[in-house]
Amino acid sequence: MLLFEFLLFLSRVLNAFYKIGCRLLQVKTLLFSLSVTFMAVTKALGHGLSIDHEATNPAVIKQEADALEVIDPCLTHTADDTAFDQAFDYLNTKFCQPAIWFDSFFVDERTQEDARAGTLVRWTNDFSYYGKEGFKYRANLNARFNLPGVNQKLKVIIDSQGEDDPFAFLKGPDDEGERDIGLRYDWYAKDRVSFNIKANIKPKLEARWRYTYPISQSTITRLTQKIYQEKKVTGESTEFDIEHSFDEDFLLRWSAVAQYENRNNGWEFGSSLNLYHYISSKQAINYIASIYGVDTPYHYVENARIAVTYRQNFLREWLFFEITPEYNWSKEVDIDRLDQAIITLRLEVMFQNI
Repeated sequence: MLLFEFLLFLSRVLNAFYKIGCRLLQVKTLLFSLSVTFMAVTKALGHGLSIDHEATNPAVIKQEADALEVIDPCLTHTADDTAFDQAFDYLNTKFCQPAIWFDSFFVDERTQEDARAGTLVRWTNDFSYYGKEGFKYRANLNARFNLPGVNQKLKVIIDSQGEDDPFAFLKGPDDEGERDIGLRYDWYAKDRVSFNIKANIKPKLEARWRYTYPISQSTITRLTQKIYQEKKVTGESTEFDIEHSFDEDFLLRWSAVAQYENRNNGWEFGSSLNLYHYISSKQAINYIASIYGVDTPYHYVENARIAVTYRQNFLREWLFFEITPEYNWSKEVDIDRLDQAIITLRLEVMFQNI
């Protein structure tokens, strides 16, 4: 009964966000049309031209629309004005431009958890066929939003994919994540450093610190440290990412993560290599290779996979589909390794920065 009521509540939240998103989209479109028309009329009157000829010209309207100021989310300004800090601003801004698009389009949770990221609601439906296990279906709802009338640094987090797991980015569609709901407070986010604290109903308390540093105009590094307390378990995880942008169409990211907990399950290690390929503003491909291993009760590779994900936006700006063929090698303790091909179709509804 409680599960049904919770699911009903989540469906109402999603429906509310859908209605809000539609209304905001209509208002935004109306305001944009009015502003373009007003600018065209003003220009026509200022030059003594015929409104019918000039203001209704599509070329003129496009020119005026392009002239509207757009705030660059990649633009950074450090507090200090030294040559070193100016160099950081330049490198960070230049590298961010291709990287932020891929992270936003593929919704990489590791880079979406800073205070800079806004509201996000995702409902995913995965239809998978396993070569040795048959068909499987999995639905997930993830959301991150501010509470009305509360400090903008405080966010509600709803997670049904186990994104709180530092190894979530290594796992396939059938890996079960823990359902979770909690609060996150984005304490600090400025220049290279961000820090936040998160509490959920498990109960679990987590602190996360991140430092980002650009090596060059094309290469950037990121170090993330987490410490947490979950009931009687104390743990920590360390993640290192290095990204290289070949050009505006290709971005390479290598990630490595290690985790340790005090419940006699030893160390866990994981690594992945992602090559992002930009096709168009609505299409992209992610080439993936990953490996995950443990050292307790003995050293072995628990999971390895190679995959290609094609993602496309279609019909509406909030509708996406993905096709992911992959080959997976998985193993559990005292069970023979299972090797199989998997293909997954994902249908996704996503509202971002509403």
